[in-house]
Amino acid sequence: MTRSRAHARIALLATPALAWLGAGCEPPPVTPPVTVVDGNYNPIDGSGSDGGRDAAPPDALSDAGPDAARPDGARPDGIHQDARLDSSSDGARPDVRQDAAPPPDAGHDAGHDAGHDAGVACGTTTFTLYRPSATSVVVAGSFNGWGATPQTGGWAMASDGAGNWSATRQLEPGAWQYKFVVDGSTWILDPDNPDTISEESGNTNSVIYVWGCAGSCPAAFDWRDSVMYFAMVDRFHDSDGHSVPVSGASGPPGGYTAANGPSGQYEGGELAGVTAKIPYLADLGVTALWISAPYDNRDSASPAVNPDSDSHQYSAYHGYWPRPQNTDYADLQNPAPRPVVESRIGDEQDLRDLVNAAHTASSANGDGIKVLFDYVMNHADLESPLYAAHESWFVPPWNGTGSPPPCVTEAGQRVLCAPCDLWNDSYWGTRCAFTSYLPDFDFYQDPPRAWSVADAVWWAREYGIDGYRLDAIKHVPLVWLTELRSRLDGDILDPAGGRFYLVGETFDYDVRDTLKVFVDPATMLDGQFDFPLKKKLCEAVFTPAGRLDTFAGWSAGNDGYYGPGAIMTTWIGNHDVPRAIHFASGQIGNCTEGSYAANSWDPASFQQPGDAAAYERLAIAFAIMLTSSGIPLIYYGDEIGLAGGGDPDNRRLMPWNDAALSDAQRALRAKVRALARLRGSHPALGRGFKKTVAVDQDTWVYQVGGCGPEQIVTVAINRGDSSRSVNLPAGSYTDLIGGGDVDGGPVDLGARSFLVLGLR
Repeated sequence: MTRSRAHARIALLATPALAWLGAGCEPPPVTPPVTVVDGNYNPIDGSGSDGGRDAAPPDALSDAGPDAARPDGARPDGIHQDARLDSSSDGARPDVRQDAAPPPDAGHDAGHDAGHDAGVACGTTTFTLYRPSATSVVVAGSFNGWGATPQTGGWAMASDGAGNWSATRQLEPGAWQYKFVVDGSTWILDPDNPDTISEESGNTNSVIYVWGCAGSCPAAFDWRDSVMYFAMVDRFHDSDGHSVPVSGASGPPGGYTAANGPSGQYEGGELAGVTAKIPYLADLGVTALWISAPYDNRDSASPAVNPDSDSHQYSAYHGYWPRPQNTDYADLQNPAPRPVVESRIGDEQDLRDLVNAAHTASSANGDGIKVLFDYVMNHADLESPLYAAHESWFVPPWNGTGSPPPCVTEAGQRVLCAPCDLWNDSYWGTRCAFTSYLPDFDFYQDPPRAWSVADAVWWAREYGIDGYRLDAIKHVPLVWLTELRSRLDGDILDPAGGRFYLVGETFDYDVRDTLKVFVDPATMLDGQFDFPLKKKLCEAVFTPAGRLDTFAGWSAGNDGYYGPGAIMTTWIGNHDVPRAIHFASGQIGNCTEGSYAANSWDPASFQQPGDAAAYERLAIAFAIMLTSSGIPLIYYGDEIGLAGGGDPDNRRLMPWNDAALSDAQRALRAKVRALARLRGSHPALGRGFKKTVAVDQDTWVYQVGGCGPEQIVTVAINRGDSSRSVNLPAGSYTDLIGGGDVDGGPVDLGARSFLVLGLR
């Protein structure tokens, strides 16, 4: 539900007008220092040193060095994997790089007996450099915190006295960026390694690929393997044909229903309806289900955030207007009164039945379907029992004394985020109300913060769920988040995948650091919804001038950007922006377009596309997401390219009559299903990393690995509107989506198509 922009202290960038709510952000904290390690992987105190990264002279092998803010890449814990070595030391310019990546002609033999024929430990890598004039050389990279000196974590190289420098280290699986630091200040690329990654800043680093040992990825559930699905309960499935409307809420415009147009009314979907469709979700390949907030919500029909531009009345069908009881959590086992499930979608037993059905489902990864609730903590309903009992817990209206707050003209008015665009204000961003009937919690006070954290912990424990999607996370003080993480870590024992997964929503397409400041699996979020990736992926695949080569370079720098252990959630469609199919069709050319009255209540302009090309482009976007790191999200209906404009038109009823779907819609769903189910059986797709084999504007061939050489998956994509020939790495493959055998070398890809191949 958050609609926000980059914080002013980072950068202030405009975003399009959005639906009925907006949001802001508190001042981001100082980014914590990167932990650096010595040659034995022992932590070194302090934040390290820039080490002259920006002091390298511009020459053929030198640039400005690594981005100082760049974090370590994500590293699977405790896994030491195999890597073939080229360790020649013939005294000339030896092959200094670790050749863990399969060369284009290596095919299925890539790293098969890696390292073993050299008599070295799995994953051992020797860096070498010929530099006769050097007095010292250090290896600095994403594997050691980019330390420019041994004191700040860099790996000192030893000289043989003849100009040959070397250092041997054990590396875990990954795509590791690095440079050599010569004589303490000159940063150079590895002259004998042709593999590089260029970051968005223009900086270029050498990169080595460590594919891992055979069988190195354990079979236990890992959140990185997940495929997430968002079901908005009221719009997903009505199992009994019954609904309980809210008086005065706007239904669909004349000539339309909620099946083909917008509605601000409850439409009858319920928890039992979601439970009835768990087999569908399991078959689709879903392994994590996010449902809209199931808590008791506001009962009154209410205006939009800006009634001047949107005259419609809305119910709380979406779950984002919580109406909490005045619950005392002094005894967390027996809160009084008990929190209430929204009666229009079911009761406590219905919610338990849903969670149990998901957990016991026969899923693609064999671990059932994990369940996440939407948790809404920024505000509460003005009519709620909690507000009536604890009005002092909320940011008060202006009392008429002193200077009025922004955009307040008379006593009794609340400070609203929208009129003065306070979403990013350093003070009001965490205090302004989204609208007058949703007062903002004052979480700078201890009592309301403690109540909210206890409430979140109670729902998680009571229903045995596996994670939260935290709404409007940018608009609550950071201390709320750190206290929640601490409580969950202490109260949720043995969570699935070793963590109670917390994913936040921070609406910023352009400044990744706005998202990053909230991400730290130890103390804050496990990840965020990756808005920057959505924008880049949309531009690359859906727009005529889009370039896969540009996206490939950007995404290589995005992997690992949010820090060690972070698990971002990737997406191409969600409930706050127009449906993805209209971006894929070219109807919407601005990949950051949001929701506003003109595109939210005009269903005639957002009909189901008839051209198969739009669905094929959307399938390509899913193919990239489902073969990449992060947890890919399927917004309900996007698997069939469901039409719809902005919020609430993007929340049409999910169609369940297959006969009413077009061939193109069914074909899209078949591709999404195959990709999602494949992710459940090939852990490298989520836990591993990419190596680009070849890329241009319209085609991209890459390999995904990290779980052993036999688990490498090769992906070939053609986003163009005509057939293209691409070169696959040599070898023999099985088509993991369409079936059949494919040989390496030249292969034709039809327009808007892809291949996903496993070694045969």
